[in-house]
Amino acid sequence: MKVFIFSLLLVLPVLANAQREVDEDTPQKFKDRVYFGGGFGLGGGTGYFSVSVNPIIGYMITPQFSGGMGINYQLLSYTNVKPTININQYGISPFLRYNFDQLFAYGEYNLISTNYIGSDQRYFVDRLLLGLGYSQPLGSRGGLNVVGLYDVLYKNNSSPFPSPWVVRAYFTF
Repeated sequence: MKVFIFSLLLVLPVLANAQREVDEDTPQKFKDRVYFGGGFGLGGGTGYFSVSVNPIIGYMITPQFSGGMGINYQLLSYTNVKPTININQYGISPFLRYNFDQLFAYGEYNLISTNYIGSDQRYFVDRLLLGLGYSQPLGSRGGLNVVGLYDVLYKNNSSPFPSPWVVRAYFTF
């Protein structure tokens, strides 16, 4: 059962960012360079449950370079304590991506509002996620992507996140 839950934690945080190919020699309309996406995450274990939603919009600046904005929401629920503790996190995530064929460099800034454990009082957390990824094409437009990111602003003693490392697996379409 633990292996199944761990697998869900790795696979389900889908962040679809629908990269399109654009040809610099052919004029492209604005709508041909814009892409939409989104994803969700679901996780849990003994005394812990998490659900998240992450819609995005992006723009292909060149065939290799794109940028965009994401919105994120996550609910963390700790059920192994009484009363149950719920943490609601939400924020914005502007991002940049540069493709090197199937490899890509990725950067994302997060400004996240979260509440203190056991309180409705909120505070903001900054994250700067930088990393590399790999995209395996699936059909004419789709792809399976895996990216490893590191939060360069991570502070162990004050971060609501357990680690500076983030691993995502997601589909593009």
